Amino acid sequence: MMRIVFVDDDPQVLEGLRRMLFGRRDVWQMRFFTDPQAALAGLEQEAAELVISDLQMPGMDGVAFLEQVRQRSCETIRYVLTGVLDHPLLGHAMRCAHQVIAKPCRPNILCEVIERAAAIKARLSEIKKTTLFSDLNDLPVMPDTHRKVLDVLASPNASPRRLGQLVAEDMGMSARIVRLANTPWFGRSGHFHDPVQAVLFLGVKTVEAVVLTEGIFSHLSPELVQTFGIGGLQAHCLRVGLLARTICLDLEFSAEQTEASSTAGILHDAGKIVLLLKAQEMFGQAIQQSRIEGLPLYEVERQLLGISHAELVGAMLQLWAMPAEIIEATACHHRPSEAASRLGSSSSATLADIICLADVIDHCLCSSGVDGVTPAFDYQRLGQLGLDEVVAEWTRRHIDIYNKDIFHECQYA
Repeated sequence: MMRIVFVDDDPQVLEGLRRMLFGRRDVWQMRFFTDPQAALAGLEQEAAELVISDLQMPGMDGVAFLEQVRQRSCETIRYVLTGVLDHPLLGHAMRCAHQVIAKPCRPNILCEVIERAAAIKARLSEIKKTTLFSDLNDLPVMPDTHRKVLDVLASPNASPRRLGQLVAEDMGMSARIVRLANTPWFGRSGHFHDPVQAVLFLGVKTVEAVVLTEGIFSHLSPELVQTFGIGGLQAHCLRVGLLARTICLDLEFSAEQTEASSTAGILHDAGKIVLLLKAQEMFGQAIQQSRIEGLPLYEVERQLLGISHAELVGAMLQLWAMPAEIIEATACHHRPSEAASRLGSSSSATLADIICLADVIDHCLCSSGVDGVTPAFDYQRLGQLGLDEVVAEWTRRHIDIYNKDIFHECQYA
């Protein structure tokens, strides 16, 4: 049974939540507290899988409360439920909360949020059973900059221009977005200097993915960046996202699927960064063993760590409430047949198939820096999809673009 703790200093809010969720009391064990200190004492007596807290409270505010929850039980999923989305505390809350929920919140929305949290806990429980989890502690929260991007997108006045203005405030991010817009992958080169115009050209979803992966990569120390060639890994992620977009356009996927493929491609190897942050020695051993034994890196990761980088990024993106198709595509990009089986798409390409194909093509042409043995094409699956004859053409086009492209290696200050 899912154990949930609600904290809000307003008794009427808690009573409203109690009435709203009364019909779920048989499947969720819910406790309600007006005092954060009392909630902490209650959590000491009995843990909870999910804590949902108000932001503005007298004495101990929601940020201080959730930080205490994180320190005492890093496995607990932590959400903020607030009606003030422009409060200064919200920026601090983003560092210790996995999601921010706006109130008032309709019953069906809140139930969906809690059910999603239950699914997340099921996946994290599998991770906990591995030897990795003792070193992993908890998965990272969403980067601050990306949360700001999501706030902009959720605003009634959301626009690519406003997003471009936000990107322009971060010099490093601004430079990366402008460089991406000028890559030949998008059919133009050397025309953009203004980050606002670059965002208008690239589109919101592509920029959102770049901002997110930039935030993940920024956690690494300069020593790790140098030792593991992280610039090459991020460049690889960008190229995979762009190639996935090209493949989807060629296959006449919908605009929504094409955008999702670009996002998934850019994020597909973010699990490697989590492994570098939390299990560096074992991950380094996995890379070496993959190269020596000629086994795919994700297989060696599962042998040594109990989980692959692909499964790990899927769990992290699920925790951040990313769209289901992006979670599926990243988590299954080394085993796309699993996604096809779940989706009933044995004879048609899924986004996981596209990310897998783009990933292998790019790996075959160049190293990403954080690599084991170069992965191979699954020609049986490609034949099943009728794509085996066109792989050579996509590879040739990727070579042409790569030879011209500025994304050979992303630079870090």
